[in-house]
Amino acid sequence: MLKDLVLKLVGPVSILIEAYRIFNGTLLVIFVPGVCGGRACLPQQNYENGSTLYRVNCGFNLVALLTFMVLYAVEIKREYTLTRYLRVNPELPSDSTTVKAAFTKLTIERQNAIHSLDRLYQRAIGFTILVVFINTVLSGYVIMTEYANDKGPTLFATGTILIATKLYNILTISTYEGYVSAYVQKRIEFNDAHPSKCAPDQTPLPLEAAA
Repeated sequence: MLKDLVLKLVGPVSILIEAYRIFNGTLLVIFVPGVCGGRACLPQQNYENGSTLYRVNCGFNLVALLTFMVLYAVEIKREYTLTRYLRVNPELPSDSTTVKAAFTKLTIERQNAIHSLDRLYQRAIGFTILVVFINTVLSGYVIMTEYANDKGPTLFATGTILIATKLYNILTISTYEGYVSAYVQKRIEFNDAHPSKCAPDQTPLPLEAAA
């Protein structure tokens, strides 16, 4: 199906685009320059001239980035599993009853695999939000008190908004009652199962025969 192909292609492209948001939203004190001799400081100069708190915050910036990478790894695994086991069938509705019915067509092992990934995804989201919150507070304090640069607060606010937008999208997906793609801008819900992944007595009709 065209939509299944789109789901598999859009994911990697979206990840590259969102990498910009994540780097700017987590490496706040590293990417926000101070002033060195009337010019913007390089990250190395920021580190050499910064206080102990600044250097500690640099380390926490990297921890926040690593935490997001782990979240992305879980998210990508979830996306791959959903596109492998389920599909988007335009001939079927996307109400909760249909989605649940499609899920029950899968074998027990595949249902358990999706459940396990969802639980891991929820835990990764909660931990990431905690780390990002602490990182944002620490970075904001350092930028506001140590940077003699009027662009610092603006760049800090931009990075914070970028990361907050991503976290909001993740929370929306994780709290949705159903199975939706994390990498398609228009919300597409998986409402059918791939025939080859179903239990023997649960194989759905081919898409052209479902009309």
